Amino acid sequence: MTSIRINADWLCVVVSFACLIFAILEGFAYHNVTQAIAWGGPLFLGSLAITRWHAGQPLTMHINAALLVGMGALHVHIARGLPEYHFGFFMLLPVMLAYRDTRPLLSMGFFIVIHHIVFDMLQQAGYECYIFRGPFSGLPAVALHGFYVVIEVMLLSVIAQTLRQHALVAEESTALLNCLSQEKGINLRMRAQKDEYGHISPMGQVFNDYADNMAFVVAAFKMLRTDIRELSQIAKELGADNTQQMEDSLQASKKIRDFVQSLGNQTRIGQSTAELSKKVTEDSFDLLNELNQSLEQLQRISKQAFDSSQQIQTLYKEFQKELTPAVAQQLHTTLGTLDNLNERTNGFMARMDLLKSGLSAIENQLVAIDRATHQWVENGHGNQRQGWEVLGAMEGMQARTESAFKTLTNTVQTILRSDELMREMENRLSRFDI
Repeated sequence: MTSIRINADWLCVVVSFACLIFAILEGFAYHNVTQAIAWGGPLFLGSLAITRWHAGQPLTMHINAALLVGMGALHVHIARGLPEYHFGFFMLLPVMLAYRDTRPLLSMGFFIVIHHIVFDMLQQAGYECYIFRGPFSGLPAVALHGFYVVIEVMLLSVIAQTLRQHALVAEESTALLNCLSQEKGINLRMRAQKDEYGHISPMGQVFNDYADNMAFVVAAFKMLRTDIRELSQIAKELGADNTQQMEDSLQASKKIRDFVQSLGNQTRIGQSTAELSKKVTEDSFDLLNELNQSLEQLQRISKQAFDSSQQIQTLYKEFQKELTPAVAQQLHTTLGTLDNLNERTNGFMARMDLLKSGLSAIENQLVAIDRATHQWVENGHGNQRQGWEVLGAMEGMQARTESAFKTLTNTVQTILRSDELMREMENRLSRFDI
């Protein structure tokens, strides 16, 4: 309002200067330039001086109102009370609207009424002070002019009050908007205040709502920023652990695959060993069968040799007297040969029995080896199947784990991007003072 009063004071100076120019022109028209300058000059200089040194003060607007009334009175006086020049007062009254205050209007209205009364009394007393011309003068004319002045002052007071309210709202809006300056920072501690009637302007209400909401948002953001910082730190740690766990999972899966493949190789070796053991067992069984057949033949040969020896001895006893010495000698030789053959056959059969026992033991060991090899192969197949099942389960778990790790990685990246966004928002919201 001080700025408005200062501008209004200088407007009064400009209007006073225009009134001085009009008074001089009027003086030329009515051959009274001397009084126009003598009275108009001091009125203008007074307005200029008081405005120059005390612009914006409440007393200055009352003095300017009085000086402008003096200019209007000068115009009427120079025209010797011509009624048309009274319109000047009604032209000067709206100038007081520039103050957007009812007080200068009331002052000017009061000064106009006092001027009419005093100048009418002086004119009626015969002094050269002119206010009315013609038969309509005196108190009736003063009362009529005063009535119109009062009515206009009342109307202009209503307008001035409205303009004052608009000025106050504009001033409040300017002050509130200055709190939202990006260069100076945004002050959310400021709030629009109620007027003397307990009302808040719409702009003030909007600003208060905005300030309250933004204060809540900024406060909530500050708390959220702390949580995001902690979450970002956790996300960084999770990201590092995530990479290590993925590498460990891949390494474990590779080891299991190698182990299953080694089980397959061992199973194939067991199969080859089982086939070889089976072949050896079959060969040993065939050799033992042939050995048994050979032993049976040797037994038959030994029996035949024994039977032959018995028959020759019987013949020798029967024909001992009839045989010649040469034949007898030949029979003794044959009997010796048969006995030797029988002994050698019996010895060979004994060794064949030992060989048979050894082959039987070897056969039993080969059968045990064959059974163990088959059990090894069966266990290898079972282990391999279980290994492939474990590997499949591990691969499925690894796929799910990789999916979970990728989701976790995306989450971590989202959190880190959120952290960067929060930093940017923190820089922007740092201008807010709540």
